[in-house]
Amino acid sequence: MAHHLDDILPEWALGMLEAPAQASVEQHLAACARCRAMADRLVSTHAALASLVVPPPAVLARLMDQMEGPGRLARFADQVAAFFDLPRERALALLESVSDPAAWMPGPVEGSELMPVEPGPAREGTMAAILRLQPGVRYPRHTHHGREWNLVLEGGFREDDGHEVWPGEALEKTDGSAHGFTALPEGPACLCASVLEGATSFEEAFADG
Repeated sequence: MAHHLDDILPEWALGMLEAPAQASVEQHLAACARCRAMADRLVSTHAALASLVVPPPAVLARLMDQMEGPGRLARFADQVAAFFDLPRERALALLESVSDPAAWMPGPVEGSELMPVEPGPAREGTMAAILRLQPGVRYPRHTHHGREWNLVLEGGFREDDGHEVWPGEALEKTDGSAHGFTALPEGPACLCASVLEGATSFEEAFADG
């Protein structure tokens, strides 16, 4: 045959072809080095997938903790330490406390919560916290009287101008700047570390809770 069998080789490797088609493929593979090489790779891949095993419970628990548990934010420890001017150990403890309901207080808008943070000397005189904003919740437009720094840890938010900020990304707002933003509607709640130098004045009324 002059043509190749790229489209049906996966079915052949899985044993899904009828007997006549199977025989035709075998005949072609005997004469076509290219298709034979591809077929060998498919068979090897299928064998590897078939041999996969469920990891031991302890390993699985550790993986799940890294993905969903208190340790899931540990990768941001260095960024958070620099952001709040804290030792790395303190930053790690802060990130783990995100999973503790007792660490949170009601936020300024319905669907938001705040975790106050005591920053280091370089941030003295500022207001520091971690904001949790549920998916789709809007934070009203406000003006900054002083600079504001934000670092997204989970989820994300979209400013009114369409600019989106995702995990690991920082956003600095200058003195006199104004914005409103909305937590991204898909995925987890937005977790955002925030440091405010000065105060803010809101241009919109807060939504009723």
